[in-house]
Amino acid sequence: MSTISRSTKYSKSSSPNSSIPKPNSHKINIKKLMLWLGKCDESIKSIANEFILHTTYISYRMFIKRYKQAISEMMKMFKPKKLQIYLSDDNINKSGYWILQIIRSMVKIDIVVINNVDDIDETIPVIIADDASYSGSQIYQYLEDFANKKCDIFILIPYISNTAIDIINGSVQDYNIDGTIYFLDKSLYIMKPIYELMDKEKIEKFFIYYSIVPKNTREYPIYFDHKVGDNYSSFPLIYTYGIVPNHHNKAIIHECKTKRIPLKNKFSELERMPILTNCDINIPYNLGTPQCPLQPYKENFVKNKSNSKKSPISAPPLLAKSKSKKSIKRYSL
Repeated sequence: MSTISRSTKYSKSSSPNSSIPKPNSHKINIKKLMLWLGKCDESIKSIANEFILHTTYISYRMFIKRYKQAISEMMKMFKPKKLQIYLSDDNINKSGYWILQIIRSMVKIDIVVINNVDDIDETIPVIIADDASYSGSQIYQYLEDFANKKCDIFILIPYISNTAIDIINGSVQDYNIDGTIYFLDKSLYIMKPIYELMDKEKIEKFFIYYSIVPKNTREYPIYFDHKVGDNYSSFPLIYTYGIVPNHHNKAIIHECKTKRIPLKNKFSELERMPILTNCDINIPYNLGTPQCPLQPYKENFVKNKSNSKKSPISAPPLLAKSKSKKSIKRYSL
């Protein structure tokens, strides 16, 4: 495993932008989506389509654009002479190091990366950076490292939920942190869980195909070119694996749930139609780290040669594009 040292200083010219691994494009493929919908149970087809309508796709270009805005906002808030970034995991094949590379390409001041809280400079804010936070639990766990410490912390995460903000704010009291936790404001995109976007009755009718307790569905219908969140954050069963909501699949999933059979054991029996561009049907089953989109910082990442400015498959029609949220694409038929 490759790592960085516990306290590393990067000069403002030490990281060329070209070194950042870029993900493949994974917009919804309209032809595959039509096939997926065609295999749905007729009674659920309109709700399945509504779920797709509420899906938010963040392309890599738009992700980078928002991250630039986030860094600009942070720099205006603190006007720092250097940045101090905390990485609890120093594995260069994890998202934290990838985000670090992105930050290094966007700032013109020195960056000090800290892996041990004892090395922190208490006179400047500590930056905890990531791409997104759904439940906030992972960041909350990171903040335990700061228990009984005196420091201000800046959460440089442009895509975040209100739940995550509440959980992270609670860490100050829970861990007796002597300082303030700051969040982005103008550049912040608040991710909404599915229960804030669809009626309860429709959620239960749709997700009974994927769960025996659909009323507990609380994940977020959003994904990025560089990842789909795990099964506790997003909907990889749909986005990555294209598991069709029909009677056949419902029976298998319910059998696995009630008899406590790992779904992996029955995965090959499920009827699937992956709906994302550049995701094929032979993707290995892994709900903890969905394998498509494959994260560009993983060792087995391969840049798809077919990616180009002119995609061979046209994008789905854009039906609901908010004027104030230009980085969002929402899809429907």
